[in-house]
Amino acid sequence: MKFRLTQVDGFKEPPSPATTRGTLVHAVLEDLFDLPAQQRTAENANEMIGPLYEKTMAQDEEFLAMFTDDVLLDKWKEEVRALVRQYFAMENPTRLEPYARERFVRVEITDQIALHGFIDRIDKAPNGAIRIVDYKTGKSPQKRFVEDMLFQMRFYSLLLRNTELGLPARTQLVFLGDGRTLTMDPTSESIEAFEHQLVSIWQDIETAAHQKLFPPKKQVLCNWCGVQKFCPLYSSDTPEVSEEGLTRLLEIKGATRTI
Repeated sequence: MKFRLTQVDGFKEPPSPATTRGTLVHAVLEDLFDLPAQQRTAENANEMIGPLYEKTMAQDEEFLAMFTDDVLLDKWKEEVRALVRQYFAMENPTRLEPYARERFVRVEITDQIALHGFIDRIDKAPNGAIRIVDYKTGKSPQKRFVEDMLFQMRFYSLLLRNTELGLPARTQLVFLGDGRTLTMDPTSESIEAFEHQLVSIWQDIETAAHQKLFPPKKQVLCNWCGVQKFCPLYSSDTPEVSEEGLTRLLEIKGATRTI
């Protein structure tokens, strides 16, 4: 149902303190590597926060509307600073020279399916081995949610496998919220199986679109869904499925997913 509401009907999830916090932290960590290695210090990263905030959010009325007073906004800013400090407790950026940052990758895995995504950081070792690093500003997942995170890591691995870089040797999700790292070393067999899984998912989406049926499924993560107010599980005012959105979905070449 969330797929239908966001990808077919076009409803956008509103910004939240968590998502905007993540946006600012990602911007700081991306720009940090523009500095010479020895200048990539926690102090310099902290000094980047203010200008980046002013550039991206300070004049955004929708963002500012989330905070009822300056105390809450100041608390949000301190949480951003704490996450940036946590990064330096987990990695030493003076010893890293990323091969790529915020790399957009688009590949075709079949004649009908194209995939794309943005990868936070790609590292390349002297022996050519590739590592994908993705920053998460939340806490590491409970055991029952780990598989959702592994889906993302497999997706990244599939993207790179179909480029000149090839299958990464390692993928890492860096959770700044609690200082933990989730690591997965993909294999050719596991990513091939994942590719078949994606093909099956797209076929299910096509079937649902033709039948105009996207049944909702209640789960724990519903509590954090930004389009919950349109879902039939929580509202009696769910709009009819967008015919224009269905046509657009079925006409695009394949399935795209931006992570």
